[in-house]
Amino acid sequence: MAFSRHQTITETMSDQELVRLARDGCEHAFSLLVHRCASIVKYQVSSFRNAGVEDEDLAQEALVGLLAAVRTYDSGAASFRTYASACIRNRIISAVRGSGLARQIPQSEIVSIDNGEESHLPMQDCADDPAQLVLQKEEASRLQEWLRGLLSKREYQVLMMYLAAYAYEEISSHLGISVKAVDNSLQRVRRKLVTVPFPGS
Repeated sequence: MAFSRHQTITETMSDQELVRLARDGCEHAFSLLVHRCASIVKYQVSSFRNAGVEDEDLAQEALVGLLAAVRTYDSGAASFRTYASACIRNRIISAVRGSGLARQIPQSEIVSIDNGEESHLPMQDCADDPAQLVLQKEEASRLQEWLRGLLSKREYQVLMMYLAAYAYEEISSHLGISVKAVDNSLQRVRRKLVTVPFPGS
């Protein structure tokens, strides 16, 4: 996915429409999907916060999982958000296993989330293979650069901690800013993800 194209996007578009546009390289569509899936990322990351992997790394792996979901989603499988949740979870589990820390994770935390629809997904579609891993890492690097360019340093830090399932109070304490400043930063992030025109569009 190349983050360079821009098309007219509206917030009323369905997830499926945004996935199709994001697959074609539309940054605005992908940013809206990040916005819509933030709570899913937080939910999945929160299960692994004590697994020995850095919190920001967990959040980044979750975004890689979201990228994989965008690239491989088949509308006949399930809703996009259900599919994305499974891909995000699998990506995080792969990262934790790769760090050699999988034994520290209770089995109850790595089984399917409580959603009957998810258990029927063809998970090989968003599973890892060497070629896909290389592509995902390249895409993740581009995504990181894009987010760092789009957001201020403070906004980026707040976003990554938010996606890593930190509470506002924890972000406030870690960054030495007020809870109100955390909320203001996230509000700016949301506005940028939804409305900012992208360079090269």
